[in-house]
Amino acid sequence: MSLRYVAPLAMAAAAATIGLAPVAAAAPTGPIDQCTATGNSTVCQRPGHVNIVSSPPVVSGPQYPSLPYPVGPMLFGNG
Repeated sequence: MSLRYVAPLAMAAAAATIGLAPVAAAAPTGPIDQCTATGNSTVCQRPGHVNIVSSPPVVSGPQYPSLPYPVGPMLFGNG
């Protein structure tokens, strides 16, 4: 066989191999996320993926110590 016949045959075989190859998937399709809510957090998970959403707790009251009259206003500027 001459090179004139082998080269097109090899190119056709390569094209057929590429054309018939399976397509790769980016992520497997699985079940819908299972979500659990606990307090101020939500956790949603499925195989290979976990999503956690959390928020800080609500704090009421002053964020500074309550000191007696002469010391409190001098240090924190409250009256």
